[in-house]
Amino acid sequence: MRAHGLTLLEVILAIGVLTIVLLAFTGLQISSLRASSQGRITQAMVREAENFLETLRADPHSIPSRCSENLTLGDTSASCQVSPCPLNGTSLRCGTDVSNPRAYRVTLQVPKDGPRMTLETVVYLP
Repeated sequence: MRAHGLTLLEVILAIGVLTIVLLAFTGLQISSLRASSQGRITQAMVREAENFLETLRADPHSIPSRCSENLTLGDTSASCQVSPCPLNGTSLRCGTDVSNPRAYRVTLQVPKDGPRMTLETVVYLP
């Protein structure tokens, strides 16, 4: 008669399989935490960039003085480029040689060194 129970080999195999499964779940948890952290950072950058663009839209005459190559949005460096635009009917031809701008094309890159995102908008002067 055989005794009822598990052999030592069966117990070791079960523990090995359980260890492999737990290591796989640990790896998934770590990558999930990293992704959520990056998502929070990106969301904060988008919020700061949108707030900056909203302040430019609220006071369009301050755009040339506020938009520069070296900005700080929250904790992140950013780069802002502005191009004056005349209004010729319905088309915008923005450039640096515009003497009487009626609008500005604003391009915001965050972060400045390696842009993760680029936001572009056109702000019309009242």
